[in-house]
Formats: sequence, structure tokens, C-alpha cells
Amino acid sequence: MIKTICYISDSSEYESIDKLKTLYLKAKANNLKHNITGILIYKNQNFLQVLEGEETIIYETYKRIENDSRHKNIIKVINTTIEQRIFEDYNFGFTVIDNKQGLTNLYDYLEWLRGAENKIANKVITMVENFIDSN
Repeated sequence: MIKTICYISDSSEYESIDKLKTLYLKAKANNLKHNITGILIYKNQNFLQVLEGEETIIYETYKRIENDSRHKNIIKVINTTIEQRIFEDYNFGFTVIDNKQGLTNLYDYLEWLRGAENKIANKVITMVENFIDSN
């Protein structure tokens, strides 16, 4: 079984594209090393992240995020186990959405996923869609 945690948080400061790219590169390298898949979205000074992987590693990663000064008001919205990863096939397993093309690609992927009719996947999809559609 795969552990999945999805959280939202406020950014403690404005994140420039350069800062986000640095964050993304560090996160991607760390996640590849620990076999974590998922997605990270930054919008209007808020983060939404889905983490998927081995339970202990996901909990340790989430704990580090909770203690990261770049985040405040962290809310864990999904904390469950799934049979297979939702984002494993999306953009090499982990991505940051930072432009309209990225959003279009994500919507296309979410539509493709929806066809699997997996309740947990659909819950994550709805969460991601609500986040990126909100102001």
C-alpha cells in the first residue's frame, strides 16, 4: 500500500518564480531519492501538495514541511493509503505547476485519471481542481 498525504498551506512570504524553481529542484531531487511521487502547486501565496510513497518516508517528509518556515497554517486534507500511485505517470512523478500550459497539462492528466473511477483518486482530483480554480 502507498501512503498519500495532501495538504494546503499559506506561504509565509511571496515566492518568486526563481524561489519556486529552486524549491522545486530541491523537492524533486529529494523525492526521486526517496521514491516519492506527487504534485506541488503554488497559487496566490498558497501551496497544495500531494505526496505519495512509503508510509514512514511520507510521514517524515510531511513533518519536515510542517516545520518549514516557508509554510504557515498547514492543513492536512487527505491522509490515507492507496493501492497505486495517482501521480506516478505525471511529469516524471513530481511537478510544480507555475504557468497556464502546466495547468492545461494537469487538467488533461486529471481527466485521464478520472476514467479510472478510483474513489481516493477522484477525491484528490477534486481537491486539486478546487485549489487551482479558486481565486
